[in-house]
Amino acid sequence: MAELIDITVPGQKKSYPLKDVTILGRAATTDIRLDDLLVSRHHARICKSGSGYLIEDLGSQNGVFLGGSRIAASQPLTNGEKICIGPYTLVFKDVESNPYPSAEYTQIIMAAKDTLPGTPDAAMGGVATGKGNIEQLQKNLKIFHDIARVIGDINDLDTLLNEIIQILFAVFPHAGRCFVALHDGEESQLVIRTVQTKDSDMPGEGGVLSQTLARRAIEERKSLLVMDTQMGSQVSTSIKVIGARSMLCAPLLCPQKPLGILQIESKSREYEFSKADLDLFTGIASQVALLIYSAELFDDLKKAHERIASENKNLRKQQQVQSSFSNIIGRSPKIHEILERVKKVSNSPYSVLITGKSGSGKELIAKSIHYNSSRSGQPFVPLNCAAIPRDLLESELFGYEKGAFTGAVGTKQGLFEVANKGTIFLDEIGDMNPHTQVKLLRVLQEKELLRVGGTKAIKVDVRVLAATNKDLKAAISNGEFREDLFYRLNVVPVHVPPLCERREDIPLLVAHFLESSSADVGRRVKGFTPEAMVLLSNYSWPGNVRELKNVVERIVTLAPDDSVLDVEMLPQEISNKSPVQLQKYKSAGTLYEAQRQLEMEMIMDALKSAKGNKSKAAELLGISRKVLYEKLDAYKI
Repeated sequence: MAELIDITVPGQKKSYPLKDVTILGRAATTDIRLDDLLVSRHHARICKSGSGYLIEDLGSQNGVFLGGSRIAASQPLTNGEKICIGPYTLVFKDVESNPYPSAEYTQIIMAAKDTLPGTPDAAMGGVATGKGNIEQLQKNLKIFHDIARVIGDINDLDTLLNEIIQILFAVFPHAGRCFVALHDGEESQLVIRTVQTKDSDMPGEGGVLSQTLARRAIEERKSLLVMDTQMGSQVSTSIKVIGARSMLCAPLLCPQKPLGILQIESKSREYEFSKADLDLFTGIASQVALLIYSAELFDDLKKAHERIASENKNLRKQQQVQSSFSNIIGRSPKIHEILERVKKVSNSPYSVLITGKSGSGKELIAKSIHYNSSRSGQPFVPLNCAAIPRDLLESELFGYEKGAFTGAVGTKQGLFEVANKGTIFLDEIGDMNPHTQVKLLRVLQEKELLRVGGTKAIKVDVRVLAATNKDLKAAISNGEFREDLFYRLNVVPVHVPPLCERREDIPLLVAHFLESSSADVGRRVKGFTPEAMVLLSNYSWPGNVRELKNVVERIVTLAPDDSVLDVEMLPQEISNKSPVQLQKYKSAGTLYEAQRQLEMEMIMDALKSAKGNKSKAAELLGISRKVLYEKLDAYKI
């Protein structure tokens, strides 16, 4: 018969007989229920095979550990092997194999004596009987309760260790020195983290830690009781150097990894630590290990939080710089008028409707309003209403409750809740469907929303900035946009003129984009020639500032280093000339001869423009490469 024995709590064992297939987990339907949040509902499976038993991880979140290593596939179980699942430690016992050892987590190193002082005859972990034993059990339980009460809420590791040592001195009054040694990062070597000494004859620093003893406790996963350390050949020299006569050394073990050791020492000749002390010390060490592991996790989370907070602060500063008024480039009267209006409306709580052609810089205006307002420290949440399918826009804005629709497996906050105390920017508001417009109107009027599938009103404090490139008044006339919503949004209107209406800003914008794109590609350019700048300034720019930025970035990417950008670098639609310059041909010959001569000149000009590249020349001429080769052959070019 095979069984699992739960030895999680020292001195308390619980046996689970194994079936041919045994399921372990947190669910009530499992064969062996391990009720802890670190245990998955169906965590592991133990199956009987021809040669014994196999254990398998059922895709748990925290894994199954055998001998300190996480298993990745089915593993055979050997008699006496420890299984760690969450906080539980289970021992596999096969009665047909060797009998289960009575001292599975402690070991006594005898130096010169054959008997232990003050040790009961009962095997370790046996059932306590008699009034005296019951009183001792009650005393030990009180010790564990005091540990949990005093240090359960301490998250600072050094403070935690100091409190632990003070409790150990109170529990073991004959102890003269106590210390905690932990692994130093990824190194296998142990380093003393905290040491305290009551006995003035015992040094507080240096020569305290025996790496041999510590390594043995960790590798064998057993607490050690060392007796009469100054005598006998079984005790190593490193232990004798410590200066104690008896000591208790317990490994600090977690399912994920060994943390280090906890050790107390006594130099007293009248008292030596007993087996009862060893049992109690082992139980305390198991509790201390979990507390240390929790404190380390808390410290890691704290550092991660501080790092993320610092990064967010730096990102906000960068965003504020990028969205400052100085980043709105231009010196035209219209830009000056926009800047004055933006400065006036920044700190007001009212909605702003920003209108203008696509690519004119409406989102930059919205960011400038937010980052120069009293809400600048709160979220700025942009959303392009045209980019979200109509059926999803409502849940994206207002969130949804679990089960509200197919696929709603959990509750989700909408962007209005995310932007609470901050600003939400609704770009392309003219593309919002009428049903969602009604819900948006309610948020603007009542300052509250209902999630999709929800019944509870949620209060929000959000400033709404909206933008559109459509004529909303025409949309109102066509029944595509609600008139009441328009007036709610259009409290303060800001119109961004197209680039063709402020041509005097083009040279400043070109210089700005030249500098930024040169830094992006790591290339220096000396700027545009006067002729190229004239063409850039006279172009209509239907894509506005966005198109200008893209053109400059493309030119800088393709331009040689330290070059002056002339007309030839400009796109064809801006330079306003054909890739092949046609000259009116005057000839007294026939139409066929004139056509032949014209084709030859066009082909030669195209080859010259393409620098001999026939594929590119064919593209410039609007013919296939095959046709070009035929004409080259016919005209002997």
